[in-house]
Amino acid sequence: MSFLSVAFLFALPLVAAPLLLHLFDRRRNETVQWGAMQFLMEASARKTSSRKLKQWLLLLLRCLAIAALILALARPLLPTGYLGGSEQGETIFVIDNSMSMSRKTGSGTMIEAAAEYAVDQLEKLSARDEVRILTTAPYPTWLNSGSVHGDRSNRDWITEQLRAIDATEGRSDLLAALYTAVQVEHQPTQNVRRIVVLTDGQSTDWRTEDEAGWQRFHAVLNEATVRTEIETVRLEQQNPGTSTGNVAVDAVTLNRTVVGSDTPVTAVATLHNYDVATMNGAELTWSVNDQPLHQQTIAPIEGEQTTQANWSHTFDSPGIYRLSCRLDRDDDLPADNVASLVVEVVDRLPVVIVEGAADQAEMQQDTYFVQAALGWIHGQPLTESSIYVPTLVSPDELPSMDLREQRVVIIPNLTELPSEAVSRLTEFVSDGGGLWIGLGPRTNVDFFNHQLFADASGLAPRRLDRIVDASPAKVDSDANSTAIENGSSTNEHVRIDPFRSDHPATRHLADNEQLDLADTSIQRYYQFADNLNADDRSTLLRLNNGSPLAIENFVGQGRVIVQSVPLRLQWSDLARTQSFVVMVRDWIDYLAQPRATQYNLLPGQPIVARVSTNASDSNSDGEEDLAPTGFLHTPEDESIELTAQYADEGFEFRSSQTRRPGPYNLQIGLAETGIPFQVQRSSEESNLSSLGRGAWQRIVAATTPHTWTEDRSPVASSHTDPVWPILLLVLIGLITGELVLSGIMSRERFGSAGIPESSELDASQLNPLRSRDSDLTGLSFESPISETLEVPQK
Repeated sequence: MSFLSVAFLFALPLVAAPLLLHLFDRRRNETVQWGAMQFLMEASARKTSSRKLKQWLLLLLRCLAIAALILALARPLLPTGYLGGSEQGETIFVIDNSMSMSRKTGSGTMIEAAAEYAVDQLEKLSARDEVRILTTAPYPTWLNSGSVHGDRSNRDWITEQLRAIDATEGRSDLLAALYTAVQVEHQPTQNVRRIVVLTDGQSTDWRTEDEAGWQRFHAVLNEATVRTEIETVRLEQQNPGTSTGNVAVDAVTLNRTVVGSDTPVTAVATLHNYDVATMNGAELTWSVNDQPLHQQTIAPIEGEQTTQANWSHTFDSPGIYRLSCRLDRDDDLPADNVASLVVEVVDRLPVVIVEGAADQAEMQQDTYFVQAALGWIHGQPLTESSIYVPTLVSPDELPSMDLREQRVVIIPNLTELPSEAVSRLTEFVSDGGGLWIGLGPRTNVDFFNHQLFADASGLAPRRLDRIVDASPAKVDSDANSTAIENGSSTNEHVRIDPFRSDHPATRHLADNEQLDLADTSIQRYYQFADNLNADDRSTLLRLNNGSPLAIENFVGQGRVIVQSVPLRLQWSDLARTQSFVVMVRDWIDYLAQPRATQYNLLPGQPIVARVSTNASDSNSDGEEDLAPTGFLHTPEDESIELTAQYADEGFEFRSSQTRRPGPYNLQIGLAETGIPFQVQRSSEESNLSSLGRGAWQRIVAATTPHTWTEDRSPVASSHTDPVWPILLLVLIGLITGELVLSGIMSRERFGSAGIPESSELDASQLNPLRSRDSDLTGLSFESPISETLEVPQK
């Protein structure tokens, strides 16, 4: 039992007030013997015991009335069903609403068949049974906050909710959904729970590879404190249809999602035939912001094979665009015939380059070749279409520079930096910026290890060991490995091996037919110390002797690349190769990605959009305007109002309601166009393969509990019922009983006749008394006193 107003319980001692008043009212009296008292005592002795019982009963009623009033004011609560009630059951409909449930059947879609089956089952339920609805994609979600009675008044509403469920583009997790359904708390009056799983039997949603998870679920099912039955309905068996196969556009990709205006980009669409039969040729339609711009015909795709379709496009102006590819083909699952990607087109990408040799000749400066790769010579762009805007600073100017508007910082030839500069770079990278460090002859190893590596807590992923003179590489046939031998006279020099990395930042560098990175000669480089905890995936490029050339680290939201040679004609001829231009631009784009707004998200990843402020955002009185508002339009056709929060001299919109894959659009204020976002779907949902017989038998075994035993204690329910209405009724009954009992005792004590207005009796009233004076024993006295006549002492 719990109380909403515990303070009133401190008044419970007042229950003893009637008893205390009774004891206090008793006074000591002197007994005076009266000769005629014996006659009165004999007359009242017969009623003394009955009167005392009624007096104690009256005292008890008054005490209970006070107690009931105090408890009612304290407003006690008891768990639901504690005061009794008829037993009832509960039915939980677990509805698979993943993308595969939108597949076609003979009479509609799988999700429509699931809703109709649940409606039919609803009609068979008892009016006392509770009903819950649980959807599964992309994760288990209750359709309503609690259970609903399945009576006639609620069935129309439940039916409407069931038929309103539609298939998402997400993937279901049926194992997690079963955990949720089994472990949800129940009412104490419920003695059975029935879980009905409605699914199309797709193998991907059942997580059959997680054997340990299914074993834990079976144990949880057997430990349930209410008898639980699980029924799985495979709709693909009850609603067969004519299959036309399924070909999906799995994804649309670009080599970068931040591109410059008037810069050609190539979009790649990956198409997969999930059927065993060959797909005939079909049409692809490419569109930007839902405007069709290009069509192409794709060749037939053999069964269970993948192909790619390319489209080159140039965006004329900066902005944010949704690039989509649609397959114009009628198949079993139309939902996966389109894939989209959001692209940010910019007219400038600011880059900071640290110049440590400004007093040298132009070609001897650290930043010369990096600027040339970006299309800048003598501080001027070579073409107007260049989006890279470099800013040169010295190491001493770096601590005082505002890096908030910059995307990437490049240090072509690392020298010792002020401690304030290291702190500023760490803050910059943690906030999503990119940092590219080239090591050279002016690099201080102690400074690097203490300030940048900092015992694996700094910007660098590994500590430096020493400078290595790159002698020609020689293959050790006995050890089947590559070794470095100093002083060898062979002409096989140490070179870059672009083919040993599958990192996204080096994808284009492995094109040996068009690029010459593999011909780059390395004369000297820094060797990184061995790190047992280092992840091999952090290595972007290696030399042909196995040593890392470029390694990567993640700090906060940003990225750091450390390269073992400088970004100039020193220690190597990398800066004069054609590959150097591609490397500089690709790596800058890769490092700039985290600081750019993330428009392509995974389910559940938050939408974050920043809006800058300026002088025009203030009103005429000089006061700042209120935070702007926006509306987030979801794939469910919902409009969610968002209020921006002040952050970094601007405003930030944020929303985590992105559990459903598909297109989102953020409309800010009165802007004509919104900001597009895309939550990507899983390509595994396009595989419509059903569960095999063996896998299905294992699932049936895991969802079948052992024999139920009645000795299990129910789970405590958080639902409570108020008790104070009952206490108020009890209080009314106690007061009524006290009044009735008091009236009875008064009539017994004083009689029912009224009190005369005069104390003088006329002769007619006295004569009968005189005639009866001779026989006093015949009188009946109703004296209020008990055994003796007590006279107050004077």
